[in-house]
Amino acid sequence: MMANINLGRRLGVFYQQQFVIQTCVVRRCKASVASSQAVLKNNTTNNGRDNSTVEDVEWNNAKPFDEMPSIRVLPLLGTSWGLLPIVGAGIPVDRVLELHQLRFKELGYIWRDTIPGLPPLVSTARPEDAEKVLRAEGKFPDRPGFETLKAYRAERIDQFTSAGILAGNGEPWWNIRSKAQQPFLKTKNVNNYVPVLGQIAQEFIDRIRLIRQENNEMNPDFVNEMYRWALESVGVVGFNTRLGCLDPNLAPDSEAQKMISAANLSFTAVNELEYGLPVWKYISTPKLRRLYEAQDFFTDTALKYVKQTIEMMKHKPADSEEDPSILEEFFIRGMSVKDATVMVIDMLMAGIDTTSHTTSFLLYFLARNPEKQEKLRNEILTVVGPKGKLVTPGALNELHYLKACIKESLRLRPAAVGNARIIDKDLVLSGYRVPKGSLVVFLHQLMALMDEYFPNAQAFVPERWIKGDPLESHHHKYVVLPFGFGTRMCIGRRLAELEMWQLTTKILQNFKVEYHYEDIGCLSRIVNAPDKPLRFRFIDLD
Repeated sequence: MMANINLGRRLGVFYQQQFVIQTCVVRRCKASVASSQAVLKNNTTNNGRDNSTVEDVEWNNAKPFDEMPSIRVLPLLGTSWGLLPIVGAGIPVDRVLELHQLRFKELGYIWRDTIPGLPPLVSTARPEDAEKVLRAEGKFPDRPGFETLKAYRAERIDQFTSAGILAGNGEPWWNIRSKAQQPFLKTKNVNNYVPVLGQIAQEFIDRIRLIRQENNEMNPDFVNEMYRWALESVGVVGFNTRLGCLDPNLAPDSEAQKMISAANLSFTAVNELEYGLPVWKYISTPKLRRLYEAQDFFTDTALKYVKQTIEMMKHKPADSEEDPSILEEFFIRGMSVKDATVMVIDMLMAGIDTTSHTTSFLLYFLARNPEKQEKLRNEILTVVGPKGKLVTPGALNELHYLKACIKESLRLRPAAVGNARIIDKDLVLSGYRVPKGSLVVFLHQLMALMDEYFPNAQAFVPERWIKGDPLESHHHKYVVLPFGFGTRMCIGRRLAELEMWQLTTKILQNFKVEYHYEDIGCLSRIVNAPDKPLRFRFIDLD
C-alpha cells in the first residue's frame, strides 16, 4: 500500500493550487504556468521527442496533446478554476472520486489538466493506458509526494542519507528498496509472524469485549482502536518488539501511546501542510514544527530499536537455529543503520492508516452483506475451527473466500484513488500524444466502479475473485491495482494481507458483525478513510 499513498500526496499538491489561487499568489502561478508550458514545448515537437522509445507510426497517427479533452484553460489559473465553488464544480478536496466521476461524465475516458506548479497532468480511466505506462517505465519509476518528509530528512543529515522508500526517488530510493524487498517477499519470513500477529488479533478481540457498550456497539471513535491494532502489528515487524498498544491500562505518557499520538499528528500535519498554501516551504510554521517534533520522536524511537536489534544480533550464538527477523535481515543484506532507521519509520507511516482503514471497510461490507459474512464464517470454521483455534500458515492458504472478500473490498474502497507516474518517455495514450515529463494518473477506483469492467459494479460480490465461479470476473488486470505495480509495488503487501487475514478470521470466529447506520463512503486524504463513524456491533456467537 505504500505505492498508493503517494497518489494521495500528488492529489494533495493538485488541490493545493486551489488555495494558492484563492490567496492570489499570482507571481508564483505565472512562473509555474511558464514552466508547464516549457515542458509541453520541449516534448511535443519532433526535436524534443525521444524517438527511441515511441513507435513512429503510432505517434504520427495520434492526435496532438492539446486536442485531448479538457475543461477551459484560463490564464494564470489553468484548469484549477474548475475546483472552485460557484464558478467550478465546488467539490470538496476530500471527495476526489466525485470530481473524477464528474470529469468522466463531461470529458470521457481521458482528459488533461493544466495546474500551476505541476507538469502536464493526464487522468485516464482506461486500463490499457495504465498497462502501457507501467510496462514502459524504467528502473527508477518517478513518484512525487511527501515533500514535508523530504524536507525534514534533508535537514537531518546526521540521521538520514536519503528520503527513504516512501518519499524517495531515483538511485537513493533503489539502494534501500533493493536491500529491503527480499526480506519482505520471502514467504518463510512472512510466515514467521503468523503466531505473533495472531496473538495481537486475539488481544484486539479481548479489547472489543472490554470497550463495547451494553448493546454490543462500538463507540464512534472505534477507528482509533483500529489504529492501535495496526500500530501494534506493524511495530512488531518494524521494531522487532511488542509496543503494548493494546494494553488496557496504557498510560498517557507511555512510549506506545506517544507513538500513537506521534503517528496521528504526523498524518494530520502532512495532510494539512501539503493540501494547503505552502507557506511551510518559506518559513517555519507552528504546524511544521509540530510535525518535525513528531518525526524526531519517531526517529529517536526507531533508532533505539534498530540499535537494540544490532546488539541482539551480536550476542546471538553462531549456531542459533532461530530465524532472523525482517529487521535483522536488513543488516544481513548490508543495510546501514541510517537506512534501516528510515525504512522502519516508513513502515510505520505506511502501515497504520492503510491497514486499519482497509480492514474497517471490509468489516463494513461484511456487516452490510450478512449472507457473504455467513459464507465467510463457514469457511473459517471449516478450515480453521471455532474460536480458540489458532490460524496456521497452511490454513491461511485454504481461506480462498476470505482472500476474495478482501480483494472485493479493495476494489470498492481501495487505499487510494489510483496510481500515478511521471513518464520518462513520450507515449500515446487513448490515441493522444502524451509528452515525456507528464504526470499520468490511473483512476483505478473510478474504473472499478464502472459496470463495463465489473457488472453490477456497486455490489459487494467476492465471487468475482473465485476461479471457476459462475460470477468470476474476467476484467482487464490493470483495472484494479490496490498494491501498486512493479518495483513501486507495496513492499509490505504480504504482511498487510497477513494482518487483515488474522484479524478478520478472529473476529468472525467470535462475533456476528452488524452495522445499522448510514452508508460509509470514502474521504480522500493521504489515503482513503471512512467518512462515517465505525459504529459496528460485535455480537457474541453462541
